[in-house]
Amino acid sequence: MKRVSSLLLLVVLVSAFSGCTKESSALTLVSESGFTVANQGTAALTPTPKQTKVLSTLQDYAAELAKYTNDPPLAIDFTPGRYLLVDMGQRSSSGYSIAVTSVDVGADSVTANVRLIKPGTNCVLAPVMTNPYQFVFIPSVKEVLVSESVVVVNC
Repeated sequence: MKRVSSLLLLVVLVSAFSGCTKESSALTLVSESGFTVANQGTAALTPTPKQTKVLSTLQDYAAELAKYTNDPPLAIDFTPGRYLLVDMGQRSSSGYSIAVTSVDVGADSVTANVRLIKPGTNCVLAPVMTNPYQFVFIPSVKEVLVSESVVVVNC
């Protein structure tokens, strides 16, 4: 029984590490419709307007990120894609948020679908200044378009 358990453990470890070789990682393709949330929050270091920005270099990403947080930028290879900043701008209370929900792939472009959430009239809100934002990495070098939808949450 002990030998079978050891053999099973060895098979699991070999299969887990088989994807870590240089050859297999070179063949791994990330879908253009996939995206990775890199940074997000509800407050910026300095107030910003509502905006979206496509960032094509690490320097641009680092400069924009410094307006929102003291976190260091993630070291990302920009060859296969770009960052998208979605920023809801400064708001006068809690209850607001923004997020990329999906990315649709077209022949010449990708469309980031962004949801903006606003509190309804019956919500109890904290009277604080907020500035919801999100940085996402989109693994595509096609033109990035943005489609927004607004959702009102009734508390």
